Amino acid sequence: MSELLDVFIGESRENLESASQELLEIQSSGPASERVDKIFRDLHTIKGSSDLFDIKPLTRLAHAAEDLLDSVRSNEVTYSDDIGDLLLEALDQISIWFDELEVGSQNVEQWKPISTQLSAQLRHFIDPTASSEVDESSATVNNENRIADPQTLSEEHIALIANFGRNADLDLLCKATGPDCYFIQYTPDEGCFFRGEDPINVTVALPGIKAFNIEMPELGEDADIYNCFTSIKALGVAGEDEIKQHMAYYEGQYSCVSFSTQALKAACTGKIQKCVETIDDETLNSALNDTDIEQVHASAGLLLASLNFDDSEDDSANRAVLSLLSSIDDLSFLNNEIREDGCSSKDTNTNASPEVGNSSANEAGDSKREASKPKTLALHERAMLTQQLTLLNSDNYKSEFMFPSIAGLVGNILGAEFENEDALAVAINNALDEETIQAQANDEQGQQTSNDAAAETTQPANALETTEDTAAPVKAERQAVKMLKVDQSKIDYLMDIVGELTVAKNSLPYLAKQAEEEGGSRKLSKQIKAHFSIVNRLTESLQSAVLQIRMVPVSHVFQRYPRLVRDLARKLDKKIELCMQGEDTEFDKNLIESLSEPLIHLLRNSIDHGIESPAERLAAGKPEVGRIDLIATPLDDSVIIEIRDDGKGIDPQKIKLLAFQKGVISETQLENLDDNEALQLIFAAGFSTSDQVSDLSGRGVGMDAVKTMVSQAGGTIEMQSEVGVGSTFKLLLPQTMSVNRVMMFEVNDQMFGVGMDAVVETVKVPTADIQRIRNEHVLVIREKLIPLCDLREALGFEAAEEREEHSILVVSTPQGEFGLIIDKFHEGIDVIQKPLEGVLAGYAHFSGTALLGDGRVLLIINVQEVLAKCL
Repeated sequence: MSELLDVFIGESRENLESASQELLEIQSSGPASERVDKIFRDLHTIKGSSDLFDIKPLTRLAHAAEDLLDSVRSNEVTYSDDIGDLLLEALDQISIWFDELEVGSQNVEQWKPISTQLSAQLRHFIDPTASSEVDESSATVNNENRIADPQTLSEEHIALIANFGRNADLDLLCKATGPDCYFIQYTPDEGCFFRGEDPINVTVALPGIKAFNIEMPELGEDADIYNCFTSIKALGVAGEDEIKQHMAYYEGQYSCVSFSTQALKAACTGKIQKCVETIDDETLNSALNDTDIEQVHASAGLLLASLNFDDSEDDSANRAVLSLLSSIDDLSFLNNEIREDGCSSKDTNTNASPEVGNSSANEAGDSKREASKPKTLALHERAMLTQQLTLLNSDNYKSEFMFPSIAGLVGNILGAEFENEDALAVAINNALDEETIQAQANDEQGQQTSNDAAAETTQPANALETTEDTAAPVKAERQAVKMLKVDQSKIDYLMDIVGELTVAKNSLPYLAKQAEEEGGSRKLSKQIKAHFSIVNRLTESLQSAVLQIRMVPVSHVFQRYPRLVRDLARKLDKKIELCMQGEDTEFDKNLIESLSEPLIHLLRNSIDHGIESPAERLAAGKPEVGRIDLIATPLDDSVIIEIRDDGKGIDPQKIKLLAFQKGVISETQLENLDDNEALQLIFAAGFSTSDQVSDLSGRGVGMDAVKTMVSQAGGTIEMQSEVGVGSTFKLLLPQTMSVNRVMMFEVNDQMFGVGMDAVVETVKVPTADIQRIRNEHVLVIREKLIPLCDLREALGFEAAEEREEHSILVVSTPQGEFGLIIDKFHEGIDVIQKPLEGVLAGYAHFSGTALLGDGRVLLIINVQEVLAKCL
């Protein structure tokens, strides 16, 4: 996947999540205008960015959703739940396509029917009268794309072309280089400027564009000047497919009429013959009658260079005809017309456009023989020509986009046509000749009220320099971008480097000890320890900085759940409200992502097992709408996440009975388990309280997986429930899983560690103080009974020899305080904990590993699992 596509998908996923969240908020609190605007902007961003890639179906669907939201914004369409459901379905489909793009498995051809169907359904809300079935071959919706008869043009088509002038058909025929021509009427929607669209650039960039007109209606006093009221008409030479591809993002805003160049020739035959008759050149007439292409080219080219044409419509038509005849390769359409009428082209006057003038040939000839006079330019025309010349010579000049516009504007002023930039520049310079400007200045001196206009037109460079100087302070005040998006893999790599630095730092105390014991140098040892304190401080600062980079708000995951709750509630025909609190609480990104799946399981459990149906709730005297609270609360270096529901709760007696029936507990346990212990049975593997297996629950997997995943993240999970009131799941999690402070200790000459947050105290007690109650070793510390666990026995080592005293590490767990019998205490240390891999991954006794400064591997004890086996 390319880097650009990777960035596009990443940013678009954020837009999708934002749009989905706003849609869910709308469905719960109503279609507030600011929310609709936010969704509209998100979809517009996706649509605009997708233009960089060949994924038209995705673009079409995003565009249809955007248009529907635009109609909702302008109150043309009333928002409804059906619209919200369809928009969510469209967002889901776009997300699926992003998944395929990400792994490179996309098949754009298979996307097309899905895109067409969903786009049609979305646009049906805009125009219910439109057909819901869209012909894929047309690939557009709500556009009147018509194709004229390939041989003839109707009066309607001729009238459309005539919008550009009486001789527009001849001008277009002269410029036609392909088999197809088109006429487009493009009416941008009023809010196009707010989406960053530029209708003029869209028009100028049309394939093969030859001419365009811009129409602006008169605006009322209450009109919004920031809206677009423009209508644009354009003529050009290109195929229908090219036009559709170019205008794919403006569906519903344009209509296109396509016709063949051959049909245009047939429609212009009368005009061409009329002009040939008016020119009345014997050599040209003879060449046409003999169908001598080379002679026609030579005669027409010579006449085009030698005759003087003015700005009249007749001369414009004659110039266009001569230009056409000087390059045309096929005269058959003219010969066919002659044969059908039975007369020569000199006598032909049929099929002439009714708009052609009635000037006689003699009058036309006299006009050609008059000496050509330079066109008198008005002040505004001189200013416009000067500006166009400046643009033509500027560094920002782009031939592909700017030449058609400049050539068209200058051509309208000077009554000429230009094939390239050189001819255009020469024509402008000639028109702005110093003598001509001076003569015009003398003639129009009475019309000038000040010298400002002259200075503006004759010194445009100074004006541009002034503008740039004025704008400079504004640029200086712009603020630099303070947000920087970085790929997560780079942050993870930086975290790995910090881990290596931590290991290197931890080796300094070992080096100091070695220098003192083996080298006999206490001075060197003290120097190493002094440098260790400096390195330790810098390392801790670097660790803290990197960890802050990795911290993200819990809302990063929470925002996915409203959609989940909404969809499952509808599927189960329940009414549920999800309330979230503490969304700004920060977590390590890797940690919160690993908890996404456990939280989904817990929410599904509350929706399926906890919340009752509306009828059951009303019968129990509860509100019809159930409530689930998702709460994140920071606590020291940890975070508590709670999932509460006000459902029917869990009956511990029922849990015990089901567990016994499923073989999860024995008969003895059935009699001895208290209510709290019974509730914890829902985390047992293979246990389920659901009577029926469905796609939501009943398979006996889920809650045990939740406990496992929470434990792997270094956290614990508790469950409380009261029948008829509701249930609460409480997850206690470390805020970060990257850098941990651990207490090191030794068992059987091997180093182990336990998280410092679980350590209560360390004590050494005489063996005689350890007592035995009900086959369990216990210790009384400050009148508190502490159960003991011998780690040698729990970890499978041989029993130790009898000792006079034992080292006890007292740890805290959700079930209370316990003591771990170890061999020897060591200092606390900061480590980068790594997950277990390979064979060790199957041992639940350990939660991870860390590398010590002397090269040894430290195994981090999973206290909960060790105690479960030991006790």
